[in-house]
Amino acid sequence: MPQTTTNFAPARDPVSLDGRTLEVLYPNDRYQISILLECSGGQLLRTAAGLSSLLEQPIEIHDVRGNREGKKGKKGGLRAQHIACLTTLAKWSCSNTGHLRNESTQVSFLPRKRKASQVSYRYWTERDVPGNPSPKRTATIEIGGVGSIMLLLQAVLPYILYNGPKSGEDPTPLHLTVMGGTHVSKAPTLDYFSQVFVPTLKNLGYPEITVREIKKGWGTGPTIPGEIEVVIPSIPAGTTIPGFTMQEPGEIVGYDVTFVVPEDARRSFRETLNVWFEDRAQGVDMNIVKDEDSGHGTRFYLLMVAKTRNGYRIARDWIWDRKKRDVHQVAHDMTRKVWGWVQEEIEHGGCVDHYLQDQLVIYQVLAEGQSLVDGGALGEGSLHTQTVRWVGSEVADVKWETVLEMGEDDDESRARAMYRCTGVGLVSSTGEGWD
Repeated sequence: MPQTTTNFAPARDPVSLDGRTLEVLYPNDRYQISILLECSGGQLLRTAAGLSSLLEQPIEIHDVRGNREGKKGKKGGLRAQHIACLTTLAKWSCSNTGHLRNESTQVSFLPRKRKASQVSYRYWTERDVPGNPSPKRTATIEIGGVGSIMLLLQAVLPYILYNGPKSGEDPTPLHLTVMGGTHVSKAPTLDYFSQVFVPTLKNLGYPEITVREIKKGWGTGPTIPGEIEVVIPSIPAGTTIPGFTMQEPGEIVGYDVTFVVPEDARRSFRETLNVWFEDRAQGVDMNIVKDEDSGHGTRFYLLMVAKTRNGYRIARDWIWDRKKRDVHQVAHDMTRKVWGWVQEEIEHGGCVDHYLQDQLVIYQVLAEGQSLVDGGALGEGSLHTQTVRWVGSEVADVKWETVLEMGEDDDESRARAMYRCTGVGLVSSTGEGWD
């Protein structure tokens, strides 16, 4: 769709990206948390394609996920979730793609240049609703299997936010149905997305998104795809989102806790959590916001969200990936582990956990004006975060500035680094050229 920015003009030639950039190869140890934190090839793909579709900047990626070891010793390459992301964005933005197939180690994404007088692709279906003068905008994406829904949304959500009804039309939200995995390893869960990412995006000035779970899709136990509906209003046509600053989190004022576990474990989790918080967080409210049966004896999930005085959310979670033990022991082990991770995040002193930090970078790139996110002692952040910044620099020509916050007594050795950029100022599509 014809879109404009205040600070960017796409180049004619494709930007070439090395898919191995900042992707560290670790031993294939499923208990080694570093794998989850440091492998960033998929993040590179999703971010690059998302920016390419919005900014009409052609890209070519070689050695896709090149440091990954797949089955039978094969290298990473594209997987179903990556293909679903790129296929959806290409269809919606009328872009051409190349080498888009399973295990391909190279891919091209080539948006078509269009003039304002040309007809743009309307990527949604309009359905009449009795008694409602405006039709309902709908779209559906099926990932295949239990590929992560949340990782797909990382790629397509910015496109939806910046491409809605044309100027003068009723700005009805998009009802997006996605089928895939809601609770799978090495990806944000639906609960994290709903309770941490969505409220944060609203606080930054984006329209309020609502999420409805239709059916969970687990990566443990029987792998049956899940389904969700996400209702996404678009940014008003012809406007931008101002740059934002996230600093000074303030003290912790409460915790929201979610657990989805086998029916025979629910009581153990409630009792363990209540005792744990009474002993370690006196005077701070703990609210169990979800207590559900996971439907299978191997499925255990726990999320803790720390809420700060200044409205930030810092969270960690865990999908149990070890041999099943006595449910009382599992409840204790998961509570101890997730609590410890959350406290580590809080001690870093930032406004975000390191999972949220990398998800916000693309919104810094697209905003108008300067944006800064304080990740605390995380400094540069995870390799995911560094990768997304690098992609923003390569595809959108955004420059990152290091901002030092001095330690006590102005000791530079104790200073922590924050990263600020001036975004491209993407203007939400006005829909010019539509029928």
